[in-house]
Parts: sequence; structure tokens; C-alpha cells
Amino acid sequence: MKTVGIISEYNPFHNGHKHHIQAAKEACGAKHTVCIMSGNFVQRGEPSIFDKWTRSQIAVMNGADLVIELPVIYACQPAEIFAAGAVKILNSLGVIDYICFGSELGDTNTLHRLAELLQNEPEAFRLLLKKQLEQGVSYPKAVSDALSQYAGKDIPPDADDILKNPNNVLGVEYIKALMALKSSIVPVAVKRIGSSHNDTGITGYIASATAIRNEIKNSGISNKVKMSLPENSIDIIDKNLKRNKHPVFMNDFSDILLYKLRTMEKTELIRYPGVKEGIENRLKKCADTSSSCEGLIEAVKTKRYTRTYIQRLLCHVLLDIKNSDVSMFKSPDCPCYIRVLAFNNSGKRLIKSIMDRCPYPVISKVADFKCADNRISRMFAYDVQATNIYNLAYRTLEFRKGSEDYLTSPYYHRE
Repeated sequence: MKTVGIISEYNPFHNGHKHHIQAAKEACGAKHTVCIMSGNFVQRGEPSIFDKWTRSQIAVMNGADLVIELPVIYACQPAEIFAAGAVKILNSLGVIDYICFGSELGDTNTLHRLAELLQNEPEAFRLLLKKQLEQGVSYPKAVSDALSQYAGKDIPPDADDILKNPNNVLGVEYIKALMALKSSIVPVAVKRIGSSHNDTGITGYIASATAIRNEIKNSGISNKVKMSLPENSIDIIDKNLKRNKHPVFMNDFSDILLYKLRTMEKTELIRYPGVKEGIENRLKKCADTSSSCEGLIEAVKTKRYTRTYIQRLLCHVLLDIKNSDVSMFKSPDCPCYIRVLAFNNSGKRLIKSIMDRCPYPVISKVADFKCADNRISRMFAYDVQATNIYNLAYRTLEFRKGSEDYLTSPYYHRE
């Protein structure tokens, strides 16, 4: 029986995600699904709107067999590092036959050709890319502009437009990561349906996660939100809300972040990923004149340093993830761990197979986890720290306590 891997954030889990799980099984002829999911902080450099246990529970109630946490050290990173970390984990499991991802293009062959170009970087393309970067644009835009000028063999004429869509970019990075590992896992792209990734309004049954988050932020769990989420997820969210466990947003960390930035020396700031070319001066100045995290982001962002770039930078400061940490953990030979968040009966059987085949430790009960490898222990400590900091966003005292990772067991969905 075949198993397909899905790299996800489920922020929040919506009808489009439920459709993708089913479409992935059909496209790959797979019986089982394993999802690698960001924890309490996600790739855009934001806190997840609902905690990782809520989101993983909803996922296994809607088609996923096993949900594994993507360590925060990989989750809050640009596409290349995010993809490399997630693919490394999937590849290590020993049970994955395919990786299936949604993309605006939905054409695996074209994405594969682009991945080969970016992986090999022919001299002519490399020089074009260097020229674009020297003009001060962001890396994604530099790649897109360089592609528009590159006339290499077998490169689609609209390659630059293809890489303007974030899910196409992630698809290319997944394929690059598979190539780097010489993995036998087969990548499969399926075309996204419904709203595009960055649509800001809910217009139908399938909406973008961005639109859903915006609606929740502005109007709570409205009828529009309920229309775009699986019915069983609404019950879980409602239970949380009745307990005053509210959705979490970047502004919930305003006090912590502004305190850190106002009291931190510039020489300390430059140790964090993304702090370069004097942006620490802008951060310090804007931290003094801003009264919220959202206001700070708006004040600091520029044409080159996008909102997402600034959010990731702030996440690194918030979680105290430094350049030295990212350099160590992104190394291909750096080991990892398999943190189980949720599973069903099929997932339980998959866990047994993974424990037999995977070279990394499998963590179900955190209280029992011990590891002699300092790199693994340190990486895991960041996940624990991320949860402890995330919980400070809650206003209800009951939910602000630390050590939740040690007290919460994986969710088992008995079918």
C-alpha cells in the first residue's frame, strides 16, 4: 500500500485542505497520508491562528492518517529551508512513496525543469541573478526577473510568472530538496482549486487560508468562516472559544517584541537571521515609535524587505533563534526527530513501521524523550520554547502556563 506525504501548515485547516488530501491520494494511488505540519509558528513568520494540537486533531478527523510536527527552526524560514527541513523528515521515515503538493500551475514536469535550473544554476543564469540582487530587490523577485531574461534550453517562456505564485515556489523547493537527497520519493503536483493563496476575501466554499484568517481577525467565527471550514472543525473551535482560548495573531506579541527590541543593543540584533545591511537601525528606530507589532511591521517594511521578511525576522527575535542556530540546523547532515502530534488507526500502524525504519528518534510522549545528540536536544528545546512563548498570547491565565509540550499527548482519532 502506497503512502503520500503532504507538507502543510493548516492555518487553519479548511475545505481546500480536505480536498487536497483526497486529491493527493487519488493522484498518487495512495492508501495512507502522512502530513508534516508547522507547529505554533508558521512559514510566513506568524503565530498559527490555532495551536498545533487543535490543528493536527482537525487534520486527522478530515483525512490525514498521521501528523508530524515540523520543528520551528525549519517552519519559520524562507521557502528553501522550510522545504529542505520538511522533505528531510519525510525522506527519513522510510514509508513515503510520494510527496503531493498543491500549486497554481499543477504541472509537475514544468516545476521539475525549474527546480533543475535553480539547483544547477548555469553560469548565464547565475550572473543574471547576481545582477538583480545587486539592484536591491528581494530574492524571490530577483529569481523571477532573472528567469524572464534567461533564454536557456527547455525553460518555459512564462517561468518568471510561474515563480510569482508562492505554492509554485514551494513546489520547486520540494523538488530541489528531493534532488539534493537523491530521494526515491516521487513529487506530484495537483492544481489548486478555488481562491488563490493570497486572496483576502471569502467568496465561496473553498477560500484561502489568508482570507479565513482575515475574516476571523475582523469578524470572529462568522458564517463566512463556517462555510469555508469542515463542520467537525467548527465544533472544536467553538469549544476552544467557549473556554476563552482565542485565536492568536501577531499583535498578541506586541509587548514582548517591543520590549526586546527597545532594550536590545544593535550588536545583539545582528545575530538574528534577516538582520543585515543596516536594517537593525530601522528596527530600533521604529520600535521606539510603534505601539504594536502590526504598526512596527508596517513601519519597517520596504520594497526590498517585504512584510513576510520582516515577520520572519521578528519571529526569530521573539523565539531567540540566531544565525548560528540556523546555520547548524540547515546542514544536510544535521539529524532531526519525529514528533507525533496526531494519528488515527492507520497512523498508529505507520508509526510502528517508522520506528523500525527511521534513523531519527520518534517522540510520542515528550516526558520520556531523552537524546544524547546535543543538536537534536537543542532543536527540540526550540519547539518547547516556541510553545511556551505562544501560550503567553492567551489572556486567560489557565492557558498561559509553560511546559505544555510535556503535558499534552498526541491526539488519537479512533475510527
